[in-house]
Amino acid sequence: MQYEGHSYVFGRAKGKHPIYLCTEPEFIELGEAAIAVFPYPRKAAIAGNEHSLGEAFARQLDEFNRRFEQRSGCYKLFLGHFGVAGARVSSGQPLVGRCAEYPLDPLRSLKAQYVGLSHIHLRQQLAPRIWYAGSLSRCDYSEVEDKGYHLVTLNAPDLRPDLSDLDVEFRVSPTRRMVELHAVYEDGELRLPDNLDLVTLEDSRVKVVVTVPNGPHRLLSREQQESLREKLLAANPAELKVKIEHDADLPSEPAPIAAARSAEEKLRAYWAMKGSPPPDRQERLLAKLAEVEKAVLSSQEG
Repeated sequence: MQYEGHSYVFGRAKGKHPIYLCTEPEFIELGEAAIAVFPYPRKAAIAGNEHSLGEAFARQLDEFNRRFEQRSGCYKLFLGHFGVAGARVSSGQPLVGRCAEYPLDPLRSLKAQYVGLSHIHLRQQLAPRIWYAGSLSRCDYSEVEDKGYHLVTLNAPDLRPDLSDLDVEFRVSPTRRMVELHAVYEDGELRLPDNLDLVTLEDSRVKVVVTVPNGPHRLLSREQQESLREKLLAANPAELKVKIEHDADLPSEPAPIAAARSAEEKLRAYWAMKGSPPPDRQERLLAKLAEVEKAVLSSQEG
């Protein structure tokens, strides 16, 4: 069987227990368990209209129900990788237009004791037996919730109305915090949030977004950036990223580099913005620049 993309490695993996790679809907029987699997749809299926995608989904789940009913003495599970209409992401917003979405109603009608879904990173329960376990680790700065996995226990092979056949326990996994800070550079001063406690950044993945007004006299120098990095690195974060954003709402002014006329003026303006090298290196660079300019002029005259 040919496997596509990054899933290929799982098709070749070996372990203590069998590993199944499903790139199409499948029904797997393992001893006393029956497991229906619905992977993320292929691009060709997503390209169709939403109505036909939902109809195909409902038909496949009806087929799974038929096969579940033929195995009344088996424990029944459903595992799926897709979005469900109405599910939320970590920011709290509903999942709309971000991926292939299926309706919730066909899932409610499944004869599975536990419906375990993946694709959305926020742990949530969509119906009594339908869960997103969420991701094991944080993948985005909006993901502030606990991360982990579900330990699912099936107490009997039949679906009981009071859910006594099913126990779902959430176990927290060790994963680093992701912290996004917003700083402002104004009037020559770089200001971090007043309530920031550097102790909380230890072993976290930290991203600092610095907002800088437009204009040549409001540039954040390399020395100031390094000073900011040193201050935050003292807190021992696991990762530190600094992103500089210019305020688009303020009128922009001509940058010194754009205003400079000669190559030497442009180079000096660049040094003023980014930080100057040692004086002896400046002289060597300027001498080299003069040689290049002379060679270019000579070639043009020839």
